[in-house]
Amino acid sequence: MTGWTLRAPCSGRDGFTPSDDDWTNGGDLKRLCGPQLPTCGPCPFHAECIATVKPAQAKFDGIAGGRLWCNGEVIDALEDVFEEELAEPKLRASCGTEAGAKDHTRHGERVCPSCRQGAREMAQRRNAEKAKEPKQLQLDFATT
Repeated sequence: MTGWTLRAPCSGRDGFTPSDDDWTNGGDLKRLCGPQLPTCGPCPFHAECIATVKPAQAKFDGIAGGRLWCNGEVIDALEDVFEEELAEPKLRASCGTEAGAKDHTRHGERVCPSCRQGAREMAQRRNAEKAKEPKQLQLDFATT
């Protein structure tokens, strides 16, 4: 686990995905994983979680992005989740870069995780270069 996954409230916790031997239907899944769902409440990473897990595509069973999934379909969700979080970000040729993040924003799209990371890395590089720049000495000549 890296990046946002280390800062998520669920990091290092169990009970978000059941063992296949422990359940047979959505009711069982709610009984097993439902108590963990409130952990997602304060999490700011719902969209990133869904983009990473891709529950609908993977026919995921368990908790991801503030929702309880059974065979890739939402069977329960927190009250304060948004439909927009379920939208897959559009992949662009510039994805994975700072320019890609700007492209997503310019088109009114959610920034994909690889572009978000690319923008973060570029900002860190710029800050490191700024720190290396010599400070300009300002001389103050008093006129008399």
